[in-house]
Amino acid sequence: MKALKPAALTAAFLLGSLLCANAWGDPAPAPASGDAYARLPVCKLSEDGKRLAVEPCRTAPAAVPMPRRPVPLTIQPMPSNKLAPQVAMPKAQPSTPIETLMQPPGTPIPAIGCTAGGCYDPSGVRHNAGPAGTTITPAGKMCQRNGAWLQC
Repeated sequence: MKALKPAALTAAFLLGSLLCANAWGDPAPAPASGDAYARLPVCKLSEDGKRLAVEPCRTAPAAVPMPRRPVPLTIQPMPSNKLAPQVAMPKAQPSTPIETLMQPPGTPIPAIGCTAGGCYDPSGVRHNAGPAGTTITPAGKMCQRNGAWLQC
């Protein structure tokens, strides 16, 4: 009984809504046939040009069917693709000798067998003693002597 009461109320509400919609709703407009439309006057503007002179009206028929206007077909050619000019690559620097890579310039190297006349480096090259804690290589390069290290 409890479930029947809400269902009955819902059905009554829907039926009442349907009856009210039909009672106060606008009547559906009758579909206009082609003859009725053709009998309407052609649309023209009023004297002031702000509104239609007669409503309802129909659009004016075309006076003469307009043929399609021939238009010349102009196709612009695509621009030609030019290859970029070849740029000469700069000349490569000469490769660094392996000895320099193994001991970059400025890296301290151990001084071996130092005497008052100079020292030897690990590769056996003689560094002659120079003024105030410096040595001179056979190539004439000056190196600093700091204890047991040479830095060229």
